[in-house]
Amino acid sequence: MATLVAHEADWLGRVIGLVVFLAGIGLLVAVFVMTNRELSDASLHASGGPIDWSKMGASLVMRLGRLFLLGFVASWIAGRGAQMYAASNRLLTRE
Repeated sequence: MATLVAHEADWLGRVIGLVVFLAGIGLLVAVFVMTNRELSDASLHASGGPIDWSKMGASLVMRLGRLFLLGFVASWIAGRGAQMYAASNRLLTRE
């Protein structure tokens, strides 16, 4: 039968986990700000002359793809930080 053995919290693991989590949250905020700037950019809108729909569409797809990738990586980093923090608080089991 397994018994739970309490141990003291791993403070170094907690601190590193929180720092990584906060770095991931900071990156997410930066991605949201970049998204606001990129999608409100006036260079997507043609001023005068004919509209080149293919160029405008390709530019939009590339911008959205890049922002999606950055957001995915930032949320992955924040998730890893939360996992590191949670792992530093686990109880040990002994057989």
